[in-house]
Amino acid sequence: MRPTIFKFIHSAFFGLLLVFSCPGASLAQEEEKTYDISLEKTAEIEKDIHKVDDKKVLTETLTIQKGEWVWKILREKGLLKDRNLAELLSALKKLNKSFQNLDLVHPGQKIIIPLKIAPIAGGLAPASSLPEKVIPITALKDLNLENYSVKPGDSLSMLAKGRYDIPPKDMYKEYLELVKKLNPSIKDPNLIYPGQIIKLPIYSPEIVRKPIVPKVSEKLEVKGQDKAVSKSQKPSPVGHDLAMIFTEIGEEWVRTGRHFIPLKSGGQIDLEAKSFPIINLRNGLRVILDLNNKVPERMEKLIGSSWGNYRVAHIAEDEDLRSALDKIIRICDYPKVFKRGETLGLKGDISLQIAGDWIIRLSQAGSDSAAKFVVINLTDKPAFQNSGIIKGYLKGLGVKVIDYPPGQGDTTEATDEAEILSGGGNPSALIKSLLDLSGRTFSTGVKIPVYQSQKADFKLIVTADFFLKVKGNDAIIALTDLGPEVSSFLGEHKFSVLSLAGEKDPLTIISKTLEFIGVSFDTGPHDFTAAKRDDSKTIRLSLPGTVFSDKDGNPVLATPLSLPREIALFLSQRGYRILVLSFS
Repeated sequence: MRPTIFKFIHSAFFGLLLVFSCPGASLAQEEEKTYDISLEKTAEIEKDIHKVDDKKVLTETLTIQKGEWVWKILREKGLLKDRNLAELLSALKKLNKSFQNLDLVHPGQKIIIPLKIAPIAGGLAPASSLPEKVIPITALKDLNLENYSVKPGDSLSMLAKGRYDIPPKDMYKEYLELVKKLNPSIKDPNLIYPGQIIKLPIYSPEIVRKPIVPKVSEKLEVKGQDKAVSKSQKPSPVGHDLAMIFTEIGEEWVRTGRHFIPLKSGGQIDLEAKSFPIINLRNGLRVILDLNNKVPERMEKLIGSSWGNYRVAHIAEDEDLRSALDKIIRICDYPKVFKRGETLGLKGDISLQIAGDWIIRLSQAGSDSAAKFVVINLTDKPAFQNSGIIKGYLKGLGVKVIDYPPGQGDTTEATDEAEILSGGGNPSALIKSLLDLSGRTFSTGVKIPVYQSQKADFKLIVTADFFLKVKGNDAIIALTDLGPEVSSFLGEHKFSVLSLAGEKDPLTIISKTLEFIGVSFDTGPHDFTAAKRDDSKTIRLSLPGTVFSDKDGNPVLATPLSLPREIALFLSQRGYRILVLSFS
């Protein structure tokens, strides 16, 4: 028997076939995948070999049962996987000429199903004239992929063997490793969980033969129906922007090839992806973008009645990006889309209030490192871009921020480092840092003769932990308890005294010391915004600590937090010096 040429792509969505082709010169570069098959009549009574045109077809005769229709039978037989749809339908119609409409079948009717198709000698080019090249399993990454939503009890090996009947030697040596490469979130093939979307390469022992240039349809048409819709002549101006945004969100944007959507009510819809892109969402939905508002309401209803996971978004030719994006997001069935003005709050040592044009909570499927929220802002000025450093920090918290169109943002985070000052590990070191930063001259461990009798037979000497001048007067900062009598005696002799004996809280020590030496300060908490724009779409950080100015007028944030590198760098780029407080 001679091999026949098949081209097919299998979809995870109940038999939906997406037959991809690229217009223009790229069509000639596509290679047709072929399968070496032989038609040997089996001993099964209901199977037979028929001649259809220049091909031999191995068939099976079935009796239609209640609740069955042709597409369901083809899907259950696995014939919608790895088949050329046009060739399959052509053979099906010719084998069942008595059926006026294959989609209108009734229980009890007998139907002949084509199982395998092979050319008769003299039909297509003989196999010996076609150069053969066996594809290793690792090359499947360039072929067709199936998006599969994991169900309870699934395992990768069970899925692959059950769906593609992979030999054990290929399964464990190559296939599972390829699945891991295509799904970076999978570290262990044995650890997948319900709801997770994984990409499965469609496996078959294929033989590559000569390329075939598929025909390019110029119409969006409903086969089996009495009307056709002309292909759009002018692409929507927002199409490119929508593609960029949804790709950034992490959804799959398909705008090459053809989409075939079989209908339960009869016929199929043939969409050219260039004019009608499809967004494959991770939650299993597919959104058809009608970029020039040309899809009739009747056709939309046909699609919806056949497939519950399809949506159609009608975009007018003059519709702007904001309106189009809002329209699409509303039909994507995301778990939550925050209303304009609602904020996403993240609590912790560093509190965050995030606002945007759209805040989307994504499905929880995916790895722990995957984004759980996406924030989208449409901007027209570079100054309105959120800090790239803060975006990186939020990404680590599971929040992805998209400013569109993308700008330069902050690009210095890779080369700059924040200046981190140490407050020391004890009160004495902290006070020394404060006095140095404020430019105060001081001495430590100074013995001060406070009082001496006339006969010099009595002296009062006080050891000052810190001795300095405050407003022209002698001043002492004491870390040990001087007692009320000594403090009173010092006051009578015009000494200013700050007693910090027993004080353990660094922020309290800072506040009392700065007040004592006459330096203005703000105890916070302190709010910082990641962009210069209105509160309706900004990222606001709230940090605990005390802010004061150093001797050169630079703001200093004294905080007990061990700040993440991104936050420290963000503050540093805004002119802040950071004093870290940590007492052992």
